[in-house]
Amino acid sequence: MIEQTISIGPLAVRQGAFQPNRLRHKYDICIGVASWESRATKAFEVLPSIPTRWEVWVFDSGDSVRAEAKRLCIRRLEELRHEKIVIFKLAASLHYDQNFQIIREHLRESRKEAGRPLDILIDISCMPKKYILYLMAMSFRNEYVKSIDFIYSSGSYKQSSDYGNNAPMSWSSGEGDWASVQLPYLEASNFIPDARGLIVSLGAEISASVPFIERYEPIQIAIFSIEDEPTRINISAIKVDRRLLSELEALPITQSSSAKLEDAVSVATKSREFCLQRLAMSVTGLAIGSKPHALGLGIAALAVSNLEIVCHLPSMYAPGDVEATGEVFLYSVEDRFEPR
Repeated sequence: MIEQTISIGPLAVRQGAFQPNRLRHKYDICIGVASWESRATKAFEVLPSIPTRWEVWVFDSGDSVRAEAKRLCIRRLEELRHEKIVIFKLAASLHYDQNFQIIREHLRESRKEAGRPLDILIDISCMPKKYILYLMAMSFRNEYVKSIDFIYSSGSYKQSSDYGNNAPMSWSSGEGDWASVQLPYLEASNFIPDARGLIVSLGAEISASVPFIERYEPIQIAIFSIEDEPTRINISAIKVDRRLLSELEALPITQSSSAKLEDAVSVATKSREFCLQRLAMSVTGLAIGSKPHALGLGIAALAVSNLEIVCHLPSMYAPGDVEATGEVFLYSVEDRFEPR
Protein backbone atom coordinates (compact mmCIF):
# COMPACT_ATOMS: atom_id res chain seq x y z
CA MET A 1 0.00 0.00 0.00
CA ILE A 2 1.29 3.46 -0.96
CA GLU A 3 1.60 5.74 2.02
CA GLN A 4 -0.98 8.51 2.10
CA THR A 5 -1.42 11.53 4.37
CA ILE A 6 -4.58 13.66 4.44
CA SER A 7 -6.21 16.38 6.50
CA ILE A 8 -9.91 15.69 6.94
CA GLY A 9 -12.04 17.88 9.17
CA PRO A 10 -10.33 18.15 12.57
CA LEU A 11 -8.05 15.17 11.94
CA ALA A 12 -4.73 14.46 10.27
CA VAL A 13 -4.57 10.88 8.97
CA ARG A 14 -1.62 8.88 7.65
CA GLN A 15 -1.76 5.28 6.44
CA GLY A 16 0.86 2.94 5.11
CA ALA A 17 2.63 -0.37 5.52
CA PHE A 18 3.97 -0.76 9.03
CA GLN A 19 7.44 0.64 9.60
CA PRO A 20 8.92 0.96 13.10
CA ASN A 21 10.24 4.45 12.36
CA ARG A 22 6.66 5.65 11.80
CA LEU A 23 5.80 5.01 15.44
CA ARG A 24 5.94 7.65 18.14
CA HIS A 25 8.86 7.54 20.53
CA LYS A 26 6.47 7.06 23.44
CA TYR A 27 2.83 6.15 24.03
CA ASP A 28 0.73 6.50 27.14
CA ILE A 29 -1.03 3.18 26.45
CA CYS A 30 -0.43 0.34 23.97
CA ILE A 31 -3.45 -1.97 23.66
CA GLY A 32 -3.70 -5.52 22.33
CA VAL A 33 -6.77 -7.78 22.20
CA ALA A 34 -6.80 -11.42 23.30
CA SER A 35 -8.40 -13.65 20.68
CA TRP A 36 -8.65 -17.23 19.44
CA GLU A 37 -7.44 -16.08 15.99
CA SER A 38 -3.84 -17.03 15.28
CA ARG A 39 -3.13 -13.56 13.85
CA ALA A 40 -3.86 -11.99 17.26
CA THR A 41 -0.17 -11.75 18.18
CA LYS A 42 1.24 -10.71 14.79
CA ALA A 43 1.19 -6.95 15.43
CA PHE A 44 2.91 -7.37 18.80
CA GLU A 45 5.62 -9.40 17.06
CA VAL A 46 6.67 -6.46 14.88
CA LEU A 47 6.45 -3.72 17.53
CA PRO A 48 9.78 -2.54 18.95
CA SER A 49 10.35 -1.81 22.62
CA ILE A 50 8.31 1.30 23.45
CA PRO A 51 8.06 3.22 26.74
CA THR A 52 4.39 2.75 27.57
CA ARG A 53 1.79 0.93 29.62
CA TRP A 54 1.02 -2.34 27.85
CA GLU A 55 -2.57 -3.56 28.13
CA VAL A 56 -4.35 -6.63 26.79
CA TRP A 57 -8.11 -6.24 26.57
CA VAL A 58 -9.93 -9.51 27.23
CA PHE A 59 -13.60 -9.92 26.38
CA ASP A 60 -15.32 -12.52 28.53
CA SER A 61 -15.69 -15.84 26.69
CA GLY A 62 -18.82 -17.91 26.40
CA ASP A 63 -17.13 -21.29 26.67
CA SER A 64 -14.00 -22.97 28.01
CA VAL A 65 -12.47 -23.58 24.56
CA ARG A 66 -12.42 -19.89 23.67
CA ALA A 67 -11.29 -18.94 27.17
CA GLU A 68 -8.33 -21.32 26.89
CA ALA A 69 -7.43 -19.96 23.45
CA LYS A 70 -7.40 -16.43 24.83
CA ARG A 71 -5.31 -17.52 27.81
CA LEU A 72 -2.70 -18.95 25.44
CA CYS A 73 -2.85 -15.75 23.40
CA ILE A 74 -2.13 -13.67 26.52
CA ARG A 75 0.81 -15.92 27.41
CA ARG A 76 2.22 -15.48 23.90
CA LEU A 77 1.83 -11.70 24.10
CA GLU A 78 3.65 -11.65 27.45
CA GLU A 79 6.48 -13.71 25.95
CA LEU A 80 6.78 -11.34 23.01
CA ARG A 81 6.94 -8.14 25.03
CA HIS A 82 9.20 -9.13 27.94
CA GLU A 83 7.43 -6.34 29.79
CA LYS A 84 4.66 -6.12 32.36
CA ILE A 85 1.27 -6.42 30.70
CA VAL A 86 -1.93 -5.22 32.41
CA ILE A 87 -4.98 -7.41 31.77
CA PHE A 88 -8.06 -5.24 31.18
CA LYS A 89 -11.19 -7.36 31.55
CA LEU A 90 -14.44 -6.64 29.74
CA ALA A 91 -17.83 -8.33 29.50
CA ALA A 92 -18.62 -10.48 26.46
CA SER A 93 -18.22 -8.40 23.31
CA LEU A 94 -21.96 -8.56 22.54
CA HIS A 95 -22.61 -6.64 25.79
CA TYR A 96 -21.46 -3.45 24.14
CA ASP A 97 -23.47 -0.98 26.25
CA GLN A 98 -21.81 -2.22 29.43
CA ASN A 99 -18.37 -2.32 27.83
CA PHE A 100 -18.71 1.14 26.30
CA GLN A 101 -19.16 2.61 29.79
CA ILE A 102 -16.15 0.69 31.14
CA ILE A 103 -13.94 1.82 28.25
CA ARG A 104 -15.05 5.44 28.53
CA GLU A 105 -14.29 5.52 32.25
CA HIS A 106 -10.93 3.86 31.68
CA LEU A 107 -9.86 6.46 29.11
CA ARG A 108 -11.24 9.31 31.18
CA GLU A 109 -9.26 8.22 34.24
CA SER A 110 -6.11 7.65 32.17
CA ARG A 111 -6.38 11.13 30.69
CA LYS A 112 -6.94 12.61 34.16
CA GLU A 113 -3.91 10.76 35.53
CA ALA A 114 -1.70 11.99 32.67
CA GLY A 115 -2.92 15.56 33.02
CA ARG A 116 -3.13 15.95 29.23
CA PRO A 117 -4.63 14.27 26.16
CA LEU A 118 -3.17 10.83 25.54
CA ASP A 119 -1.19 9.21 22.73
CA ILE A 120 -2.47 5.64 22.24
CA LEU A 121 -1.43 2.69 20.09
CA ILE A 122 -4.01 -0.06 19.57
CA ASP A 123 -3.97 -3.32 17.64
CA ILE A 124 -7.36 -3.56 15.91
CA SER A 125 -6.73 -6.89 14.14
CA CYS A 126 -9.05 -8.85 16.45
CA MET A 127 -11.19 -6.05 17.89
CA PRO A 128 -14.84 -5.90 16.75
CA LYS A 129 -15.56 -2.95 14.48
CA LYS A 130 -18.07 -1.34 16.83
CA TYR A 131 -15.40 -1.09 19.53
CA ILE A 132 -12.81 0.34 17.14
CA LEU A 133 -15.23 3.04 16.05
CA TYR A 134 -16.53 3.77 19.53
CA LEU A 135 -13.03 4.05 20.98
CA MET A 136 -11.91 6.47 18.27
CA ALA A 137 -15.01 8.69 18.27
CA MET A 138 -15.48 8.78 22.04
CA SER A 139 -11.80 9.54 22.68
CA PHE A 140 -11.55 12.39 20.17
CA ARG A 141 -14.98 13.90 20.94
CA ASN A 142 -14.15 14.06 24.66
CA GLU A 143 -10.57 15.19 24.03
CA TYR A 144 -9.20 12.22 25.96
CA VAL A 145 -6.60 11.70 23.25
CA LYS A 146 -4.37 13.76 21.02
CA SER A 147 -3.57 10.83 18.74
CA ILE A 148 -4.41 7.18 18.17
CA ASP A 149 -2.22 4.90 16.07
CA PHE A 150 -4.11 1.86 14.83
CA ILE A 151 -2.05 -1.17 13.83
CA TYR A 152 -3.70 -3.90 11.73
CA SER A 153 -2.52 -7.37 10.75
CA SER A 154 -4.40 -8.49 7.64
CA GLY A 155 -5.85 -11.98 7.68
CA SER A 156 -6.42 -14.91 5.37
CA TYR A 157 -10.09 -15.88 5.58
CA LYS A 158 -10.99 -19.51 4.99
CA GLN A 159 -14.41 -21.06 4.91
CA SER A 160 -15.22 -23.70 7.47
CA SER A 161 -14.35 -27.24 6.39
CA ASP A 162 -17.71 -28.29 7.84
CA TYR A 163 -19.42 -26.90 4.73
CA GLY A 164 -17.00 -27.84 1.97
CA ASN A 165 -15.91 -25.67 -0.94
CA ASN A 166 -19.29 -23.94 -1.29
CA ALA A 167 -19.30 -22.54 2.24
CA PRO A 168 -20.31 -18.89 2.60
CA MET A 169 -17.45 -16.44 3.01
CA SER A 170 -17.52 -13.53 5.42
CA TRP A 171 -15.12 -10.86 6.58
CA SER A 172 -16.80 -11.30 9.94
CA SER A 173 -16.95 -14.38 12.12
CA GLY A 174 -20.51 -13.78 13.27
CA GLU A 175 -23.41 -16.20 13.16
CA GLY A 176 -27.15 -16.21 13.69
CA ASP A 177 -29.55 -13.29 13.31
CA TRP A 178 -28.05 -9.87 12.73
CA ALA A 179 -29.15 -6.57 14.25
CA SER A 180 -27.94 -3.02 13.61
CA VAL A 181 -26.23 -0.92 16.30
CA GLN A 182 -26.15 2.89 16.23
CA LEU A 183 -22.76 3.96 17.55
CA PRO A 184 -22.55 6.66 20.25
CA TYR A 185 -20.52 9.75 19.27
CA LEU A 186 -21.09 8.93 15.60
CA GLU A 187 -24.65 10.20 15.20
CA ALA A 188 -25.65 12.68 12.50
CA SER A 189 -26.44 16.09 13.98
CA ASN A 190 -28.97 17.04 11.30
CA PHE A 191 -31.11 13.91 11.07
CA ILE A 192 -33.69 14.19 8.25
CA PRO A 193 -35.67 10.92 8.13
CA ASP A 194 -37.37 11.67 4.79
CA ALA A 195 -34.13 12.25 2.88
CA ARG A 196 -31.64 9.49 3.50
CA GLY A 197 -28.47 8.53 1.74
CA LEU A 198 -26.58 5.33 2.43
CA ILE A 199 -22.86 4.54 2.36
CA VAL A 200 -22.08 0.83 2.60
CA SER A 201 -18.66 -0.71 3.10
CA LEU A 202 -19.25 -4.27 1.94
CA GLY A 203 -17.38 -7.42 2.84
CA ALA A 204 -17.38 -10.71 1.00
CA GLU A 205 -20.74 -11.93 2.31
CA ILE A 206 -22.90 -9.49 0.39
CA SER A 207 -26.01 -11.65 0.65
CA ALA A 208 -26.15 -10.97 4.39
CA SER A 209 -25.86 -7.23 3.76
CA VAL A 210 -28.77 -6.80 1.33
CA PRO A 211 -31.51 -6.86 4.03
CA PHE A 212 -29.77 -4.00 5.84
CA ILE A 213 -29.61 -1.94 2.66
CA GLU A 214 -33.28 -2.56 1.86
CA ARG A 215 -34.35 -1.69 5.41
CA TYR A 216 -33.13 1.90 5.10
CA GLU A 217 -34.96 2.60 1.83
CA PRO A 218 -32.30 5.09 0.68
CA ILE A 219 -32.77 7.52 -2.16
CA GLN A 220 -29.04 7.41 -2.97
CA ILE A 221 -26.41 4.74 -2.26
CA ALA A 222 -22.62 4.72 -2.30
CA ILE A 223 -21.02 1.27 -2.18
CA PHE A 224 -17.43 0.49 -1.28
CA SER A 225 -16.54 -3.10 -2.09
CA ILE A 226 -13.28 -4.86 -1.36
CA GLU A 227 -10.87 -5.61 -4.17
CA ASP A 228 -10.70 -9.38 -3.76
CA GLU A 229 -7.37 -11.13 -3.47
CA PRO A 230 -7.08 -14.94 -3.73
CA THR A 231 -4.52 -14.89 -0.91
CA ARG A 232 -7.19 -13.70 1.49
CA ILE A 233 -10.41 -15.41 0.38
CA ASN A 234 -11.57 -18.20 -1.87
CA ILE A 235 -13.13 -16.32 -4.78
CA SER A 236 -14.93 -19.42 -6.08
CA ALA A 237 -16.94 -19.56 -2.86
CA ILE A 238 -18.62 -16.18 -3.35
CA LYS A 239 -20.09 -16.30 -6.86
CA VAL A 240 -23.60 -15.62 -5.53
CA ASP A 241 -22.36 -12.59 -3.64
CA ARG A 242 -20.62 -11.26 -6.75
CA ARG A 243 -23.92 -11.51 -8.63
CA LEU A 244 -25.76 -9.63 -5.88
CA LEU A 245 -23.11 -6.91 -5.96
CA SER A 246 -23.62 -6.52 -9.71
CA GLU A 247 -27.37 -6.14 -9.14
CA LEU A 248 -26.79 -3.48 -6.48
CA GLU A 249 -24.38 -1.59 -8.71
CA ALA A 250 -26.90 -1.61 -11.56
CA LEU A 251 -29.50 0.34 -9.55
CA PRO A 252 -29.91 3.92 -10.84
CA ILE A 253 -29.50 5.32 -7.31
CA THR A 254 -26.15 3.57 -6.76
CA GLN A 255 -22.62 4.80 -7.23
CA SER A 256 -19.99 2.15 -6.74
CA SER A 257 -16.26 1.99 -6.14
CA SER A 258 -13.78 -0.48 -4.73
CA ALA A 259 -10.72 -0.19 -2.54
CA LYS A 260 -8.05 -2.46 -1.18
CA LEU A 261 -9.08 -4.13 2.06
CA GLU A 262 -6.51 -2.06 3.99
CA ASP A 263 -7.29 1.32 2.36
CA ALA A 264 -9.01 3.45 5.01
CA VAL A 265 -8.09 6.81 3.46
CA SER A 266 -9.95 6.23 0.18
CA VAL A 267 -13.11 5.27 2.05
CA ALA A 268 -12.78 8.30 4.36
CA THR A 269 -12.24 10.86 1.60
CA LYS A 270 -14.92 9.51 -0.74
CA SER A 271 -17.44 9.19 2.10
CA ARG A 272 -16.80 12.77 3.18
CA GLU A 273 -17.22 13.97 -0.41
CA PHE A 274 -20.51 12.05 -0.73
CA CYS A 275 -21.84 13.71 2.43
CA LEU A 276 -20.66 17.24 1.61
CA GLN A 277 -22.44 17.05 -1.74
CA ARG A 278 -25.66 16.14 0.10
CA LEU A 279 -25.72 18.40 3.16
CA ALA A 280 -29.52 18.54 3.11
CA MET A 281 -29.61 14.76 3.44
CA SER A 282 -28.97 12.53 6.44
CA VAL A 283 -26.50 9.80 5.50
CA THR A 284 -26.10 6.45 7.24
CA GLY A 285 -22.83 4.57 6.95
CA LEU A 286 -23.11 0.79 7.27
CA ALA A 287 -19.76 -0.62 8.42
CA ILE A 288 -20.22 -4.16 7.13
CA GLY A 289 -16.88 -4.62 5.37
CA SER A 290 -13.28 -4.69 6.53
CA LYS A 291 -11.99 -3.05 9.71
CA PRO A 292 -9.85 -0.51 7.81
CA HIS A 293 -12.90 0.44 5.71
CA ALA A 294 -14.92 0.84 8.92
CA LEU A 295 -12.14 3.03 10.29
CA GLY A 296 -12.41 5.16 7.15
CA LEU A 297 -16.16 5.58 7.66
CA GLY A 298 -15.57 6.63 11.27
CA ILE A 299 -12.96 9.19 10.26
CA ALA A 300 -15.40 10.66 7.72
CA ALA A 301 -18.15 10.85 10.35
CA LEU A 302 -15.86 12.93 12.59
CA ALA A 303 -15.35 15.34 9.68
CA VAL A 304 -18.97 15.99 8.60
CA SER A 305 -22.22 16.68 10.44
CA ASN A 306 -24.68 14.62 8.41
CA LEU A 307 -23.13 11.13 8.66
CA GLU A 308 -24.04 8.53 11.27
CA ILE A 309 -22.39 5.12 11.55
CA VAL A 310 -24.16 1.81 12.14
CA CYS A 311 -22.55 -1.60 12.69
CA HIS A 312 -24.21 -4.99 12.41
CA LEU A 313 -24.32 -7.18 15.49
CA PRO A 314 -24.49 -11.00 15.27
CA SER A 315 -26.27 -13.09 17.86
CA MET A 316 -22.98 -14.91 18.43
CA TYR A 317 -19.39 -15.03 17.16
CA ALA A 318 -18.05 -18.23 15.62
CA PRO A 319 -14.52 -19.21 16.75
CA GLY A 320 -13.08 -19.70 13.28
CA ASP A 321 -9.40 -19.05 12.81
CA VAL A 322 -7.94 -16.22 10.74
CA GLU A 323 -4.28 -16.60 9.86
CA ALA A 324 -1.97 -13.61 9.43
CA THR A 325 -0.93 -12.92 5.84
CA GLY A 326 2.25 -11.25 7.07
CA GLU A 327 1.12 -7.78 5.98
CA VAL A 328 0.83 -5.24 8.79
CA PHE A 329 -0.49 -1.69 8.35
CA LEU A 330 -0.38 1.47 10.44
CA TYR A 331 -3.05 4.19 10.58
CA SER A 332 -2.09 7.34 12.49
CA VAL A 333 -5.01 9.59 13.41
CA GLU A 334 -4.21 12.85 15.17
CA ASP A 335 -6.18 15.87 16.34
CA ARG A 336 -5.01 18.76 14.13
CA PHE A 337 -5.87 21.27 16.85
CA GLU A 338 -4.39 21.20 20.32
CA PRO A 339 -7.04 19.76 22.66
CA ARG A 340 -7.90 21.73 25.79
